[in-house]
Amino acid sequence: MKDSSGDEVNSANCKSIYYRKPASEDLTGVIDAQYQAFSHKESHSLIEGIVESFSGRCLSKPSVMRRADNKILQAYLAQRVGFIIPDLVITNDNLAISALEEHKAIVKPLSIGSVSYDNKKEYVQTNEYNLNINNDSLKYSPAYFQKYISKDYEVRATFVSEQVFSVKIESENKIDWRKKNNNVSYEIFELPEDIYNKCLKFMSENNINFGCFDFIINQGTWYFLEMNANGQWAWLEFETGMIISKAIVDYLNDE
Repeated sequence: MKDSSGDEVNSANCKSIYYRKPASEDLTGVIDAQYQAFSHKESHSLIEGIVESFSGRCLSKPSVMRRADNKILQAYLAQRVGFIIPDLVITNDNLAISALEEHKAIVKPLSIGSVSYDNKKEYVQTNEYNLNINNDSLKYSPAYFQKYISKDYEVRATFVSEQVFSVKIESENKIDWRKKNNNVSYEIFELPEDIYNKCLKFMSENNINFGCFDFIINQGTWYFLEMNANGQWAWLEFETGMIISKAIVDYLNDE
C-alpha cells in the first residue's frame, strides 16, 4: 500500500507495528462527498487487515483492543483477578436502575462515547446521574451506571508489557478529571505490588501488552474503574517527565 505521501509501505519489511489511531485523510475536493465515507472505510479495512495478519510484534491489534475495551467484559475480568469495583448496573431497563437510587451514582457510555452531527463531534464523558431526568430513551441506548465513590485521588497506571508508569492525579472535579476548566496536578506514584500483579493478570486475560488503568482511591481502598487498551499517554510524559515513548520503542524493537 501507499501512504498519503505516496511512499510505499510493505509489511513484509516491517519488524513491528505500532497501531495507534489511524486518521482518515481529508478528501474534500478530491472525490465527491458521497463517496468519502466509503473510501475511508475501505482504507481502514486495508490497514486493519495488514495489522491483523502481521506475524511480528504489534501494539496492539484492533481485534484484541476491541475485546479488551468492552466494559462488560472488563467488569467481569476485574472481579475475576481480584480488583474491587464500585457497585454497577449495565442496562437499558429503567427499573433496573432503581437498585442505585438510594446512592449517589454516575453514568458513563459503554463504548467510545462520541456524538457526531453537522460536521461536529462531541464527547460523552462520565457524569453524575440525575434521578429526575426522563430515561425513556434508555431502552434504545443502554448505559453504564455505577455507584459514586468519593475519591481522595486517582491513579493512572500505563503499562508497556511489564513496565509500569504510574501517576497520582488530583483534581477539583470529583466526577471526571478530564472535564474542561478543571485544575489538575500530576505526581509520579509507586503502584502497590498487589495492584501491579493484578494489572498484569488482567492484561494476560486480555492477551494485551499495553494498557492504561484508571483507579480511584478512597481511604486506602483501591477501586478499579476501567482499562483503556489504546489510551492516551503522551501528555503524562509532558507533565511528569516519564519516558513512556522509550518503553514503547524498546518493546517494539525487542526480538
